[in-house]
Amino acid sequence: MLGFIINLLITALVVFLCAKFLKGISVKSYWSACIVALVLAVLNALASWLLGLLGLPAWGSGLIAFAINLCINACLIMVADRLLSGFKVDGFKWALCLALICALVSSVLGGVI
Repeated sequence: MLGFIINLLITALVVFLCAKFLKGISVKSYWSACIVALVLAVLNALASWLLGLLGLPAWGSGLIAFAINLCINACLIMVADRLLSGFKVDGFKWALCLALICALVSSVLGGVI
């Protein structure tokens, strides 16, 4: 449970910092970024469940699986943009940038934590 909370806080920090440095992403406050992180976690869990239900849980490994996962996460970021008023992403390109940065930070910190 603590790992989940730490993951949420790290994702919120990444969203908040990306909003500060990338012009295509905006978030009202760190609290809004925390809500974004929570919504993304729920959407990701639902998407994983749905893909598993459809029989598509294993994409394999390697670069193609990473690219597919990245595109799915970018789509989920676009859905979060539609659901939340304090979070704005100006198109799929920016959602893909945010998804890539989140994946890189998660990968780096996943080895540390």
